[in-house]
Amino acid sequence: MGNLMRRRGNLRGRGRPVLIGLTALALTLTACGSGDDDGGGGGSEGSDSSVDLDSIDQATVDETVGRAFLTEDVAFDDLDPTVQETFQRASIELTDEQLDKAFECWSETSCEIGDGDVTVGIAEAFGQNQWRRISKMEAILQALTYPEVGKIISTDAQGDLATFQSNVRSLAAQGATAIVSYNDFGAAALPAFKAAQAQGAKISTYVGPVPDAPEDSLASQVHGDVCAVGEEMAKVATDDLKLTGEVAILNGTPGNPQGATWNKCFEDSLGSGITVGTKLDTDWTLAGAFEAASALVSSGKTYSGIFYDYADPIPQVIEAYDQAGQKPPAIVTWTANNGMAKVWEEAQGTDRAFPVYFTNGLNWQSRVSVTSVMGLLADDDVEADIIVPQPFVQAEPGLYESDRPDDYPGPSVLIPDDLLTKMLSAG
Repeated sequence: MGNLMRRRGNLRGRGRPVLIGLTALALTLTACGSGDDDGGGGGSEGSDSSVDLDSIDQATVDETVGRAFLTEDVAFDDLDPTVQETFQRASIELTDEQLDKAFECWSETSCEIGDGDVTVGIAEAFGQNQWRRISKMEAILQALTYPEVGKIISTDAQGDLATFQSNVRSLAAQGATAIVSYNDFGAAALPAFKAAQAQGAKISTYVGPVPDAPEDSLASQVHGDVCAVGEEMAKVATDDLKLTGEVAILNGTPGNPQGATWNKCFEDSLGSGITVGTKLDTDWTLAGAFEAASALVSSGKTYSGIFYDYADPIPQVIEAYDQAGQKPPAIVTWTANNGMAKVWEEAQGTDRAFPVYFTNGLNWQSRVSVTSVMGLLADDDVEADIIVPQPFVQAEPGLYESDRPDDYPGPSVLIPDDLLTKMLSAG
């Protein structure tokens, strides 16, 4: 498990996704459910993928893997087989017609994409921010690589648990057998998941795990090893930044299990000479992060580093230091954010310059969820917990993209550039 977490000091080369090699129309196709198979129409043979994954150029796949993790230190062969297939499919260059269809699906709540008999459901708990919208498109693009998918339905509960539960049940009632979700509600969502799976659906969540969720409630979960991420943050503090003295931890909502886990693993792995001086909650909001950072500044203590599991509010953290006329400390954070890149680059070459380490934006994990449920429908061997690496990389000049909004989650997005520009222009 520890080997999945690999570090590299510097960000892999800047640039937006360029998918080269095969187009979808040039893929080798095999017949689906053709005449001589035994068993009639009830088996899983008709779910076999008609895309010949072995024909996809491995160099192109490796390029996709490097872009997703922002480092060349994650080897394709070391990844879970479902994650491997995810990146193979993500390396397929879709046609202009398919990209137009993807935008249509992203803009609407329901769309027909072909003649396949599988309906993919995207159950959003809160789809109102840029990260969620981009993750939704990643899932849609992945679904488009499966000829057996004929329809995509998406829902948005806008942060309401009861609505989310109802939406999950509704997706199953509408025939969605492959359902993916970012689950904000943890174990509270499991009864709805269980009801949907009892109707024949397979459900996979991404990024936020529900520990020990039974497989009859949740078929697969795609996430990083939260403890390993905390350990990795400690390695960055000790080995890369060589920090000493006190550091500060910023958490999200009070008592959330993610924070409790990585905090402990971080503290247990710190080198000598480094201690955690304070932990502050932010509710994962911009205002909460500004308030927490202001408290750090006003405490009169000097913290050599701030460790956080959410990149979006980092500009507010820096603003609190700027307003106080103090130099920001080193920042180590999960995920990425264009606004963070902007304030970091603005400080370079000045007496306010500070280092930043961060992970990829994680949006592409929705693709892994799609591939996992499609694999389960085909009776493939899919792990209930699919662990993905979450390595940290160091910010380098050129990270900020001036033609992207501040809430753009950064260079690990795998959406083709023209489609991404169209999405961002749509608001």
